[in-house]
Amino acid sequence: MPQKTTFNKTLIGACLASAVLAGGAVYFSVPYWSGGPLADTEAAEGEDGHGHDEGGDHDEGGAEEAVVQLPKEMWEASKLKVQPVNRQTVTMQTWATGKLTLNEDRSANIYSITEGRAHEVPVNLGDRVDEGQTLAIIDSREVGTAKLELYQARLQEKFAKQANDFAQQVKTNALQLIDALDRNASAEEIEKTLGDKPIGKYREQLLGAYTTLVQAQTDFDRIEPIANTGAIAGKQLIEARANLNTAKASFNAVLEQLRFGVPQDALEAEQAVQQAAQAVEVAKAKLNILGYDDDDLENIQPDEKSGHLSHYEVVAPFAGTIIAKNVVLAERVGTDTEMFRLADLSTVWVQADIYQKDLPAIAGLGDTLTFRAPTASDGSLHTHTAKIFYRGDVLDPDTRTLRLQAIAENEDRHLKPGMFVEIEIPSEDSQNILAVPESAIQEVEDKTVVFVQQGETEFLMVPIVTGTKSDGVVEIREGLKVGDKVVTSGGFALKSELMKGEIGHGH
Repeated sequence: MPQKTTFNKTLIGACLASAVLAGGAVYFSVPYWSGGPLADTEAAEGEDGHGHDEGGDHDEGGAEEAVVQLPKEMWEASKLKVQPVNRQTVTMQTWATGKLTLNEDRSANIYSITEGRAHEVPVNLGDRVDEGQTLAIIDSREVGTAKLELYQARLQEKFAKQANDFAQQVKTNALQLIDALDRNASAEEIEKTLGDKPIGKYREQLLGAYTTLVQAQTDFDRIEPIANTGAIAGKQLIEARANLNTAKASFNAVLEQLRFGVPQDALEAEQAVQQAAQAVEVAKAKLNILGYDDDDLENIQPDEKSGHLSHYEVVAPFAGTIIAKNVVLAERVGTDTEMFRLADLSTVWVQADIYQKDLPAIAGLGDTLTFRAPTASDGSLHTHTAKIFYRGDVLDPDTRTLRLQAIAENEDRHLKPGMFVEIEIPSEDSQNILAVPESAIQEVEDKTVVFVQQGETEFLMVPIVTGTKSDGVVEIREGLKVGDKVVTSGGFALKSELMKGEIGHGH
């Protein structure tokens, strides 16, 4: 029996020694983090005099607290800053939910205004394009036909101008010939003056009638003296006089006809030029309606290769981003086909539906509102301003809200249409609250916490309950008291060290 007792004592001593060694190994394996029991935390609070009577105890609600150690030499790299908690008088603000939308003045649904087949589609979804840049090329029968009509109309105009130039020269020369004949100018004089000038069909008519008149006058002048002597029969004189009178009547008729007909023919030539010019303008107008400028229509040739004559270019009306593309190569498109959606994302609209009770506060905004939006990279909130351009005129009968719209700059494309944002509604109400900077707040395992400095290099993670936010500060309703030294910058480094410790312990 005595030997058995001695063996039990020896076994118990060995177990105790093993436990002590194991505990020491665990302690020395975690130099910067330890998760002490609640009793240890309370003891530490008692020694430091932190009862947290005003804002609530650190361990209220049974939330787990943890201590993180960060050596002084790491503070600068971590940009760690500590600030005591105090009470502040702040102007309370209300945040209304809003959303970002496209700037409707700078967004467009792009359609083709002619039917055809997609010959080329050089842009892709998400491409940024310049004003006037080609988005697609359409093979269009309508465009090809319109260009051919313009080409033909220009040819007709060219021919009409040439005919008019000739008609005006003929008019001038014919009138000179009529004047010469009225003056009884000799055939030699007429030939010398107008022999090499164009007179057209009028030369034959005038000179033929004039020659007949001269011949009849010559015959009469020859027969009349002889007939008076009785050498020839009086009948010949009568015939000669009749021929002369007929020739005079014919000549005068031709003169009268040409005095009217020559200017009339010249006028008709001028009108033909005007009609041809109008036909050109009509053909150009058809193409202008399709979006062509006059400069685009200067050189149209019907023998263009590769079918360029029927090509119609769909171009960007302004610089922007392709946010929708609904056409591919060789696809049939019509006037009802939405080919692209283009948006200028350098600005966005901010829309908010303001409740009736907040309308007086909105009146005090002036021309600018402030809103918060998450960044696309890390989701953190950033503050922006926007210029109000519409305050609404009619309340929505269902929601009892008024639509407020503003425009915000977005040169870096940080703001995305469709994002929900928070619109600041100013208030004149002020409160004295226990508050910390918003940068002090951290989220750890779905808990809202801050880090409170306990010793020179020790920081206690303290769960808190927050209240309102205003101008970058957050109301603390539970978890802190006045004088607590809270980490306001560099809290992420402490959070990282905390996570390392939890991973090392398999938590």
